Amino acid sequence: MRSWVTDLLAAWRGEHIALSSPMPVEVARRWLSGDSASEAGDVIRRSAAKLNTRSTWRPVLRGQLLPSDSGSTFVGVLGWDPALKVLTCCLFGAFAGVFLVGATVAAASAAYRGWHAVGLGLALAGFGLFGVLTSLASTLIGYRETRGQADYLRSWITGQLNAPWYRARGSSDD
Repeated sequence: MRSWVTDLLAAWRGEHIALSSPMPVEVARRWLSGDSASEAGDVIRRSAAKLNTRSTWRPVLRGQLLPSDSGSTFVGVLGWDPALKVLTCCLFGAFAGVFLVGATVAAASAAYRGWHAVGLGLALAGFGLFGVLTSLASTLIGYRETRGQADYLRSWITGQLNAPWYRARGSSDD
């Protein structure tokens, strides 16, 4: 049970990443974006490969490059897309609302009309509880399925920012 709770919390939080690089910001930005133009974007965003066409749970690496004394620093987050988090939160909230309404209807029916009238409230509460548990389970399964992809994105950004070809160049710029 403890690992489930830990995984659910980790899925929602994402992982904050701060990596230093000897490359100047302009060089690192072009290198990470794959754009040879001098106007590469300020925000670096990379999605993991879509391995399962039926699953939207893919980690996304997003952040920005900041200048530092030794070159540049990438500061970002590795986690799910914020739109996916909003959608999941809305679904979870809707099912939790249905559960609360059903439980309230069942309690009010039992109090005012007797136990024989609680059927609709219990059915609504059962549907809401099923939805809440399904939302939690899909979040947990999605997180556990994509941990390897998050590891790949973490190793990709680390490798790109510490490229051996740049260190071997010595002190010459770009």
